[in-house]
Amino acid sequence: MPLPQEDPLTYLAHKPADAVPKGGVIYPPGMPVERLYLVVTGCVKIGTIAPGGKQVVSRIVPAEGLFGEACLLGAPSQHESATALDSVTLMNWTRAEIERQIEREPRFGVALSQYVLRLGCELADRIETMAMLKTPERVVAALLQLGTSLGRARPDGVLRMPGLTHHTVSEYVGTSREIVTYQMTRLRSHGLIRYSRQFIDIDVKGLEAALRGGVGNQLSAIGRQPSAKPV
Repeated sequence: MPLPQEDPLTYLAHKPADAVPKGGVIYPPGMPVERLYLVVTGCVKIGTIAPGGKQVVSRIVPAEGLFGEACLLGAPSQHESATALDSVTLMNWTRAEIERQIEREPRFGVALSQYVLRLGCELADRIETMAMLKTPERVVAALLQLGTSLGRARPDGVLRMPGLTHHTVSEYVGTSREIVTYQMTRLRSHGLIRYSRQFIDIDVKGLEAALRGGVGNQLSAIGRQPSAKPV
């Protein structure tokens, strides 16, 4: 019988929030991660340094998301960094504070363990998916993943997530910005996404169909249908 899902936010003591401006580095690679962070508003980019020195985005943490779990290990994070994607506000707790809270509320330890395990499973699924797909499909899969984690449903049926630059999406996909720009322009021209600096709207059903059928084949088929409408 599966354990009930615990929410670690239930057990964290409220603290004053700190503001970090857009582009602000919360911690750089190679520095010890000394605190567990909660995103109150905005989004935070968690980056890692891949072999060869290339920056890769491992995840984007939205409001009510946690990051900095490495503080519980008490060891330097050799490759991980955290950067504010926009103006963000954060709460944070030291390792000692977390340990004391777990002593007071043992279920908090269960909740944190479940949270970290879910992150690990999501990352493993993402790596497996990306390894099996060609670049156009990887871009679509990444948009679906980001839309699910960052987006909110709108009355017209699309998911709207905060605007991300093509450079950030390319770091998430693990390809060049030029390729991401080409693929996103292509998807927009077929009505499957729309975007501005403030938001990205995705047609989930349309992108899922394109992913199942092969993005290139599906877009060609859509292009032959004069009745195709943008989201």
